[in-house]
Amino acid sequence: MNSLHGDVAVIGGSFGGVAAAIALVERGRSVVLTEEFPWIGGQVSSQALCVLDDLYDPSGEATGISRRYAEFRRRTRDWYKSHYPLSLLGEAQLHLCAGNTCCSHLTAEPNVAHSCLQEWLEPAVASGQLKVLTGVAPVRATRQGNRVQSVVCKPTSGNDTEIEIAADFFLDGTETGDTYPLLPIPYRLGSESRQMFGEPHAGAEAIKSAIQCFTYCAVVEYVPGGNFVIAKPHNYERVRDRKQFYLSSTGASPQEPAYFFQPRILQNGRRIIPFWHYRCLVDAANFQNVTGRAVINVGSIDFDEEAYLESPRREQVLQRARALTRCYLYWLQTEAPRDEGGYGYPELRPMPEATGTPDGIAMAPYVREGRRLVARRTIVEQDVACAFQPGSRARPYADSVGLAGYAIDIHHRAASPDVDGHSTTADSVPGVWELSRPYQIPLSAMITAELANFAAAGKGIGVTQVANGAYRLHPAEWAIGEAAGELAAFCLERQCRNVLDDTGLLEFQRRLVTTGVPIYWYDDLPLGQPGFAAAQLLAVKNVWPGSPDHLRFEGHQSLATHQVAFAKAMAKCTAAGLKLEEFRQACLNAHNGRKYDVLHRLLAHIDHQGWPAALLKGDSIV
Repeated sequence: MNSLHGDVAVIGGSFGGVAAAIALVERGRSVVLTEEFPWIGGQVSSQALCVLDDLYDPSGEATGISRRYAEFRRRTRDWYKSHYPLSLLGEAQLHLCAGNTCCSHLTAEPNVAHSCLQEWLEPAVASGQLKVLTGVAPVRATRQGNRVQSVVCKPTSGNDTEIEIAADFFLDGTETGDTYPLLPIPYRLGSESRQMFGEPHAGAEAIKSAIQCFTYCAVVEYVPGGNFVIAKPHNYERVRDRKQFYLSSTGASPQEPAYFFQPRILQNGRRIIPFWHYRCLVDAANFQNVTGRAVINVGSIDFDEEAYLESPRREQVLQRARALTRCYLYWLQTEAPRDEGGYGYPELRPMPEATGTPDGIAMAPYVREGRRLVARRTIVEQDVACAFQPGSRARPYADSVGLAGYAIDIHHRAASPDVDGHSTTADSVPGVWELSRPYQIPLSAMITAELANFAAAGKGIGVTQVANGAYRLHPAEWAIGEAAGELAAFCLERQCRNVLDDTGLLEFQRRLVTTGVPIYWYDDLPLGQPGFAAAQLLAVKNVWPGSPDHLRFEGHQSLATHQVAFAKAMAKCTAAGLKLEEFRQACLNAHNGRKYDVLHRLLAHIDHQGWPAALLKGDSIV
């Protein structure tokens, strides 16, 4: 057995796991990063889905996202600008989206996303600060009391030589919480019952096997005049008829499917985005002499017959899921209705070079749901859903360490298989689409009371299955991973065992906002704006929170416009024992001071006197 040691071990190179590693090496920590598949990056690379699910607003180019997440966007955009000549349409974009696609600020071919992440980490790899092990999966772990000692990984094929990784802090960056049963620590799998948390969209009973369906995405290129029809898959007709293949897009249905390249306008005037542009990675209109490329990720290839996680038929289930994608690709090439009449798009060429596989189908399944940590806090549907959160934001958390925003989006969940390992689509549990408010990521949902040197760095945090439907998307996973990396570095530097139990939480949050990680939702407070840190910290501690009616900070307005909020903040500080009368009078006398400047000065005064316990706690009990 070989052995490695680092300050921090990140087990799993998902999008969140990579974000954690980037934060850690930036903090000067030595890191060992492992990954089951040949490519790091998870959703954006090995799973072939670099269509960042930002869902329009409120996330922008400098609001609602961290400095490092913005840097990933910049690096990816720069790759396309340097490799392909832009058209006028592409050049005119202030923030290039290579695919001009639905619901996303950024798209990229998976090989490009992987290359950008590798290039970002290369200096740390070259110096020996970061060791990246691909093609290995965790199989055992050792712990002593409440501390993890090591994790043993084994190659996924061929070589049987195991690798023991020792570290001072461990992060789970796997797609499915693979370290949880090894440690072992409590976790949930499948659906909770409605009785457990009172969630309206939970089922009547808990079903461990009812795990949200997964998908094998495929990347294709449209080559006019080409013919790239693949061999007809086994059992094609049976699979096609059972799944009822159709051209899917936002707003489309089997009864009213999308068109391929043209928008479809329904009788009620609603516009259905073309199938091609639903998940387009490279729009040919953005470039000169470049073919269009898209990732196939639609409901027709969601595999909901059986979950593979913790299944004795794991490999068979994965093979059946890949076969489903192959059948849909064949249907697109031979039977999909053409916009101009006729059937089939033989011009669609699978792109092995984009996926790192022989057939253009992703090397890893796109995982929407895995094991979920039994954390110090469990986020539930009522915490984020609009039906329960009437204000402009979701439930506030005094221990917020990041932001995200997406609807509660749950695809069909797998049914219990029959004795032959098969089930039908009709047997699966229906999905959920429920609007949510922009939400925070609480630190208490990332850690367990069982361990002092461990945190989740991916989507498997302390959420219910329903809440996971919002927290599983790209921006949330990155924010979780980045916060986990920062947490590990902070704990090692301060030698603190539990950030939540002391004033270290405020210092940790201060560190986050100072480095460019927003922790409170404002849609007009960009990174780097004067007063950014003060506005974030005073809002998250409920000293001066944002308006419940909107997401605006309105920092350039004068204090005269915000006198009511100012008076409330002063009353809270006074009740907590702070002496701010001189500050209050000075602000009122010169009431044309900008809001961001007033908050900056208020934070300085509170820091000077020391934070009272009542303000540290905020209104949210951790």
